[in-house]
Amino acid sequence: MGTRLSAAAFLVVSAVVAWATITVPFAARVLQLVIAVSIAYVAWLAWRGSRVMRRAYAFGRSGAAEPTGRAAGLPFASLVLPARNEATVVGAAVAAVAALRYHDGAGQPAYEALVVDDGSTDGTGDAARTAAAGTPHVHARRREPAAGPRTKGRVLAWAMPYLRGDVIGVIDADARIAPSFLERAMRAWQRDPTAAALQVSRLPRNASVSWLTRAQAAEQLMDMASQCGRWATDGTAELRGNGMFVRRDALEAVGGWSESALTEDLELSTRLSAAGLHVTLAPEVAVEEEAVETLAALWHQRIRWAEGSLRRLLNHGPSLVLGRQPWARKADFLAFTGEFLVPPLFAASIVASLVTIPLPQPADWTVPASLFASYGIGVLLLALGGLSATGVGGWRLLTDAVRGALFLSHWLLVVPVALVRIAVGPEPAGFRQTPRFGSDR
Repeated sequence: MGTRLSAAAFLVVSAVVAWATITVPFAARVLQLVIAVSIAYVAWLAWRGSRVMRRAYAFGRSGAAEPTGRAAGLPFASLVLPARNEATVVGAAVAAVAALRYHDGAGQPAYEALVVDDGSTDGTGDAARTAAAGTPHVHARRREPAAGPRTKGRVLAWAMPYLRGDVIGVIDADARIAPSFLERAMRAWQRDPTAAALQVSRLPRNASVSWLTRAQAAEQLMDMASQCGRWATDGTAELRGNGMFVRRDALEAVGGWSESALTEDLELSTRLSAAGLHVTLAPEVAVEEEAVETLAALWHQRIRWAEGSLRRLLNHGPSLVLGRQPWARKADFLAFTGEFLVPPLFAASIVASLVTIPLPQPADWTVPASLFASYGIGVLLLALGGLSATGVGGWRLLTDAVRGALFLSHWLLVVPVALVRIAVGPEPAGFRQTPRFGSDR
């Protein structure tokens, strides 16, 4: 009930602010000043994030990062691959995990991998076991359907008693990773050894399929630039699910995986930050995954992401802001939360402006225009930062960044819809699985 009331309050505040700013000139100018400051902050984040990415890529190309296949001085890692009806893709993911070169001094694997067949009906478990044949450190277990929410966090919590690692890694069933992936990730972590968790880059392996998948590739680089900028300013960088790692002791200290969260990665990130811990990034280490190829699949995916992110902000944000965290982290978290105010405020300002058409005093249409422009400029700056860090330049840099910015405008609709769902919709029973397209392009 508290989450519903908070979401409803979020919507009401957006409506009140929208009405005030389109009818009171002074309020409109104050809002536009705040918008200008926010754009400057995002530009700073993009610049800092791009620098961090460039340094990471340079480290990845250096001799210090050259993979050896040995895990000397590195932690024993447990990888979990949650899989429900993933028979079409899980075999290749398991084969890639089984081929990892990460061994101790005796030549034995310094990692283990567990595929969790989450009540599949399509032979996922059989496909995983076939791919893992001959590699005893990679195995599959079936989790039978049970009462309660069907979430990824619930699967991860179920898997924990079977894992021995000091570090827990999560790899999605559609992932593709290089043999050096685990070693490179653990060595990248040594750049920030006090971090409780690590997130690698996520790259769509089917980026060339369409405008939609290419836009998602730009989005991933934009997000990495943002996260690296937040990390560089001692902010609250976040995990992104696929290719995330967390120290077991840190995970246990904050209560383990949430079994009810729609986005267990974001929810864990916020709890880690509230506990005074932080996430670090490895831009030079990549896990390849499928980008969604249809608008319907994209819509369902983004609604789940938005609803999960909003729920964790409403549930855990107050403890972070009111806790004993450095002011830099609190300010970063509040700035990030402010991003979720722009979409409902934009939608409310459009509706309020239309309502005023028959009234004697017309609305100030510069307000919704400013909100729309600020959102577009912000994501464009981050896209430029992320793309340029990878070496993209010239005309392609501009066109790819614009494509990413146009694509990200869908959040202006997704976030208000997610808020309404939280406020008046049914409680989520789990998430709708993203379809696989079997793309290796």
